[in-house]
Amino acid sequence: MDGAHRRCLFLLLICLLPQPSIPGPPPPLEGPQELPLPPSSTADPSAHILRGHPSAPVRPYSLSLSPEDYHYHPKPRHLRPRQLHRLLGSAFDPFWMATAEPRSRNSSILEDSLETQSRDLADSAGRYRRNLWREAEGLELPALLPAGPALPPELRGAVSHSLRQWLVEQAACRLTSAWVDLGAVFWPLWVRHTACETGLRSCSWPPGLSCRPAQLTHIKLLAWHCWAMQQPGPPRCAWRQIPYPVVAACKRSCR
Repeated sequence: MDGAHRRCLFLLLICLLPQPSIPGPPPPLEGPQELPLPPSSTADPSAHILRGHPSAPVRPYSLSLSPEDYHYHPKPRHLRPRQLHRLLGSAFDPFWMATAEPRSRNSSILEDSLETQSRDLADSAGRYRRNLWREAEGLELPALLPAGPALPPELRGAVSHSLRQWLVEQAACRLTSAWVDLGAVFWPLWVRHTACETGLRSCSWPPGLSCRPAQLTHIKLLAWHCWAMQQPGPPRCAWRQIPYPVVAACKRSCR
């Protein structure tokens, strides 16, 4: 089989590989979705994630970071570190959050380093690759390989394994990471945002596919939540824990 036929075979194998079924809580992320507006009785734009049963899933990093969008801010007496640590409790994760500006905030860290620092990311990446491998094992690769002296029988298994491994590597995408200042109405102030790599390596092959979030994990933050009272007067405000979705794994999919 010449080089051109082998390239066509590789492309056919990738097209035959079905999209993996990813467990966990990821909502549909293939297109932009409008988030529900907060009820008129609240002055807090983050109120839609404070409900016990939100009317729609919250997309990662969809909260506004503009101070003008928040009418009420915590006063200095509400920003005592010991009290805030007590309110967040065991949900404080130094991998995902920081109370002061991290030294490496301007550098982008790739997935290989992130997995060694976060059990959440390591578990998500492991589950995703196992799913990809199961999908690749379902392909009848030996039947597509040439028979006869061109490929000895003892090598067919090794070649099939290498092809499956290549398919899994090509279907996976890498994560990048950057620190983001969420503003005064969230605590901790700095949160790590993970995203799918958008370089040529992640999107150029197979043609027509791009890297998109495949799985989310949720961390917990504190949000300064204000609500209007029935009687006239200023609103009441308090710190409340909120779930904050972050990207845990990426996959290649059609645009």
